[in-house]
Amino acid sequence: MPKKLKFLLLLGLCLVAACSYDSEKAVKNGDVINMNGPIFNFDRFERFLESVELEDAASVRITNYTLEGNPTLYNVTFDGSVFGLEIDRTKNKERGDNPTKENMSCTELVKEEGQQLLIYTLEGCQQGSTVDSFTLLNIMKEQLDDHEH
Repeated sequence: MPKKLKFLLLLGLCLVAACSYDSEKAVKNGDVINMNGPIFNFDRFERFLESVELEDAASVRITNYTLEGNPTLYNVTFDGSVFGLEIDRTKNKERGDNPTKENMSCTELVKEEGQQLLIYTLEGCQQGSTVDSFTLLNIMKEQLDDHEH
């Protein structure tokens, strides 16, 4: 095989690998991972919540995977009073017409606790001229008990 062809194949494989963001890579990066069932690295989210409670600056990355295994990354920051949210869909092959990245600022993080479900939502999210809420995590309580975090 000619050297140019080998180089092009190697380059192509590297580009494909760079575009994927599997759960193994997300775990190594310390992301909080929601696999539509298991939640991994939840302790990082708990530390983020503790910092928010103390009004200390903090950040966390949450990676939510679709049933097909496509990731959407939520980079959440807190500066002591306001939350920043960057939604990164660049690694999601099935994002449709959604923009690859969106940024918004939010005023409040709300925890809603039902009998079986915990829901963490950012409220008062300003994006352009619209104000909305954005759900970060939906967690079955039994998943927190059953999985290491």
